[in-house]
Amino acid sequence: MNSKTKTDFSIMTDMLIVLIVIASMSVYYYGMRAAVVFAITISVSVATDFLCCKLRKADMGKDLSALITGITLGLMMSASVPYYAAVIAAVFSIVIAKHAFGGHGCEIFNAAATGFLFASLSFTQNMLTYPKPFSEIPMTSVVSPDVLSSSFTSAFLLTESAELSLIDVLIGKFNGPMGTGFVLLMLVAVVFLIFRRSVSAITFFTEAVILGIYAFVRYDNDIMSVIYFFASGMLLFGMIFLSCDYSIIPKTKSSRFIYGVVFSICVIIFHSYSATENAAIYAVIISSPIGIELDRKALSFADMIKNKKSVFHKVNKPLNHINETLEILEKNELEK
Repeated sequence: MNSKTKTDFSIMTDMLIVLIVIASMSVYYYGMRAAVVFAITISVSVATDFLCCKLRKADMGKDLSALITGITLGLMMSASVPYYAAVIAAVFSIVIAKHAFGGHGCEIFNAAATGFLFASLSFTQNMLTYPKPFSEIPMTSVVSPDVLSSSFTSAFLLTESAELSLIDVLIGKFNGPMGTGFVLLMLVAVVFLIFRRSVSAITFFTEAVILGIYAFVRYDNDIMSVIYFFASGMLLFGMIFLSCDYSIIPKTKSSRFIYGVVFSICVIIFHSYSATENAAIYAVIISSPIGIELDRKALSFADMIKNKKSVFHKVNKPLNHINETLEILEKNELEK
């Protein structure tokens, strides 16, 4: 095997390392109830995946995607989320977003994002209210709304300002999803994952530049507001763990760039015109199938160009990252 090639299992292992570290910080911030929520989303995701594989008579092999989905889903939730909502979100993620499309490698949507969106639309009040970090959270399935409040994102969208110190923002000490606000930790994570070639540098930096320019213009070059923008609404988390998900991200270089542009435009539209609290979730669900179609067209056009030295061929040369979805698409194109 080429030493530059990343295996599917290696990428998932890298993601797990980072996600476990972030989940550990979440438990430190929110206590045992956070640990219970993680236990539910992880165990239900893995158990549902096992049952679906048995029903489909599919070999699980070294597939860690259900474990990754469970941890990612838990990080996106409030520490006070009702236990039944966590169960429903995990089942929906695996059954509908993964196995309904043929299992691992055939997904067209990020499973965790899909499950979270379904739960947030079904249990809006419970999913979008949050306890304060380091507060005592009852272990009951449903937490009284008296100890909960709206998120930092909600306040920022309404006022375009926030009463938080820079340190509090960087370390994620504000109301919101359990594991999506640790800005400093996220930055370390993305450097590690890019260095390990487990997420796309092209896509991430495309999104960072476009959204950074938008935030500077929108908030009149106010640096603190730009930091608030990236810390809110799961944006930085979504850029790293959702839009750069190796199983759905495009395979060619030009497609990854365009995909990053599409994701960024979707975030800007939702942020500007709908005041959607978690614009990154909607953006990644909209842009993922577009990314797959971009690859299909790019690879088909590249096949028409027989000159291997052409600029287009070099730009659209398939990357070394594993992407079983596109391998299936390429095979189907050849069979036609």
